[in-house]
Amino acid sequence: MNMKTNLDDLLLIFRRKILESVKREGLNHDLTISQIEILNFIGLTSKKTMRDIASYLKITPPSVTTIIEEMENKGLVKRINDKVDRRVIFITLTVKTRKTFASICKQKELIFKKMISKLNKKDQKILERIINILIKE
Repeated sequence: MNMKTNLDDLLLIFRRKILESVKREGLNHDLTISQIEILNFIGLTSKKTMRDIASYLKITPPSVTTIIEEMENKGLVKRINDKVDRRVIFITLTVKTRKTFASICKQKELIFKKMISKLNKKDQKILERIINILIKE
């Protein structure tokens, strides 16, 4: 790994390792890593714009459009036009996908716990403390 890798990149790599493990463990639901990332970003009750998704994945909006079209064809997401500004399109999960997403979340939690178990108890506590510091507003 490059010494100049920043924390944001490290977190993305760590997240992708978890998602790759989800796929390896057999709970891939025929989804790509990007599709799983998008499902996670949108979440169960949220809706996101194409621009939000592109920014989150660090890819271009046209690339997001292609991924979203594939996901729509699979029945994973749906587009909703903004009531105020018809140019704004939100992406949300379908009812079917919410169930899939819930099982993926459970599997990711198990995989994360397995990864963390590689740390000794002291390092686990340090990691927990650091994460708590980072998520406080």
